[in-house]
Amino acid sequence: MRGDGRLDGATLIALSQQITRLRAEGRRVVLVTSGAVGMGRSMLGLEGPLPLAEKQALAALGQPALMNAYQNIFGLLDVRVAQVLLTREDIESHERYLNARNALHALLRRGILPIVNENDSVATAEIKIGDNDNLAALVGSVVDADLIVNLTSTEGLWRGDPAVDANAEIVRWVDAIDETVEGLVRTDKTRHGTGGMLTKIQAARLAAAYGALMAIVPGREPDVLLRLVAGEEIGTVFAPGSNPVRGRKRWIALARRHAGIVTVDAGAARAVRGDGRSLLAAGVTGVQGHFEVGDLVRIEGPDGAYVGRGLSNYSAEQVERIKGLATDRHEAVLGFKGCDEIVHRDHLVVD
Repeated sequence: MRGDGRLDGATLIALSQQITRLRAEGRRVVLVTSGAVGMGRSMLGLEGPLPLAEKQALAALGQPALMNAYQNIFGLLDVRVAQVLLTREDIESHERYLNARNALHALLRRGILPIVNENDSVATAEIKIGDNDNLAALVGSVVDADLIVNLTSTEGLWRGDPAVDANAEIVRWVDAIDETVEGLVRTDKTRHGTGGMLTKIQAARLAAAYGALMAIVPGREPDVLLRLVAGEEIGTVFAPGSNPVRGRKRWIALARRHAGIVTVDAGAARAVRGDGRSLLAAGVTGVQGHFEVGDLVRIEGPDGAYVGRGLSNYSAEQVERIKGLATDRHEAVLGFKGCDEIVHRDHLVVD
C-alpha cells in the first residue's frame, strides 16, 4: 500500500510477474493480501480512527476494487484468480477449516491463484485475526505450505536499530524463536499496517509449529521472490520446527477458543505435558463450561497453569461423573463402555 492507502501499482505488477514465473516452474502459490479498508478510505478521502462499523463498511467498499486490480493485472499475465475471504471462525471451526482447505486445494488443482483476505466487512473483534502476518501463517497451515513469505517495507529482523546504530545488522537465519530473538523486536509498524515485527515473530512461531519456513523480506526489492526461492541470502528466514504437528493436531494447534476447561492434578499434568501421555479420568479434578464429545477443551494444572488442549472423548457432564476414577470403573458409572482416555494423545497438543 502507498501512504495514501492506494495500491502501489509498480510493486504489485513486479510481484505479480514473479508469482507467475514461480507458478510456471510448477510451484503452488497462494497470495494473502490486505488493503480493502485502505482502498475504501482512499475512495472516500477519509483519515483518522473510525468505529468498527465504519471500517466494515469501508472494507465492503474497497474489497471489489482490490480484487478488480488483482484480476486486471493477473489477467494480463494469463493467470486466473479467485477471491477467498476468511475470519478466525473459519479456522476455529474444524468443519469450516476443512471446507476452506478443500476449496483452496480445489483452486490450486485447477491452476487458479487463490487471493485470500480477511473478511473485514463482517469480522468483529471476537472473530478477527487482525493482521496479515498471522493470516498468512494460518492459511499456510490450511494448504500445507512449505514456505511463508512475508513481504514488508523492512529488510528483515535487525540486530540493533539501523537508524541510530552503524553496526546494526540483519539476522539472516533464526533456528528457534527464544527470548533473545524476541528481544530484537521493535514495536513500530507501517502507517496502514495492522501488525509490526511482533506479529511477524508470532507468525513465524506458528509456521514453525507445522513445519514451514517463514521469510521476512523487503517487498520492493527487485525479483525478491525469485531470488529467495533460488536460495539467495535475503531478508530473515526462520527455520521450521523440529517436531511439526500433523493431521488433526495441526488444527488443534491453530484453534484458540475452547468449549470448556478440564483441571488435572500435578501427576496428570506431568504425564500429559512432560511425557506425552493421554489424559485419563483418574487425574481429573474438575470441569468448567459446557462441552460435548469431540469439542476442544483446555487442560489446566492444579495452579491454573496451561497444560495443553485437545478433543474430548466425553461431554462435560460425563467427565464430571467419572473424574478421579480408574478406567475400569467408567462403564459402571456411565452405563456404557467408552474410551479409556478423556483426551487421547493423538488429539492433544501441549505447545
